Amino acid sequence: MAQEHAIQSALAHRQIVKSAQVLSGIVTGIVADAHLHDMEIQMLSSWISANPEVAQSWPGSAIARHLAEALADGVITAHERDHLLRTLQQLVGSDFAESGAVEPEVAALPFDETATTPLQNSRICLTGEFIYGTRSACERLAEKAGCTPVAAVSKKVHYLVVGTNVSPQWLNTSYGTKILRAMELRQEGHQIGILRERDWLNLLQQS
Repeated sequence: MAQEHAIQSALAHRQIVKSAQVLSGIVTGIVADAHLHDMEIQMLSSWISANPEVAQSWPGSAIARHLAEALADGVITAHERDHLLRTLQQLVGSDFAESGAVEPEVAALPFDETATTPLQNSRICLTGEFIYGTRSACERLAEKAGCTPVAAVSKKVHYLVVGTNVSPQWLNTSYGTKILRAMELRQEGHQIGILRERDWLNLLQQS
């Protein structure tokens, strides 16, 4: 029974990876001309609906959510179109189908690949810009999962979550102080996790 379950899990994972690779190619083609047409949006939405496994994890989940929001009222505004185009361009900035990484390498950040303590009932601090949505949207998502968002990094914070759109030159940005504080706490022996946005979202889906 255990072996059969392992085989099924492996096959499911292989299908997700294959779908992610196809999605990567589709999105790359769509944003190549730096324009996003209604037909392209509808086509992408239809493809994800026909391949729902791709929306089970990052970044397919992010693309599916942004498409659903843009198409919710049946009218795609100029603001929605521009926001969706920028999001898709960010997501194909690197080969997410192979590595899952959609953000540029951020200097000297010791990211954790997984949670060292349960996310539920944890205190989290958000920093940077998130592809998922606004800071308020991310905080609502965190609260729904049982986390408590806080404004500043301290010894009481369990996780610092870094948005995908964080700049590689984060030391010179306004949110760099939160990252530096988290790294200082680590050096002092405090167990504070530093998570990428994509890893945080995937962990929330699993909890």
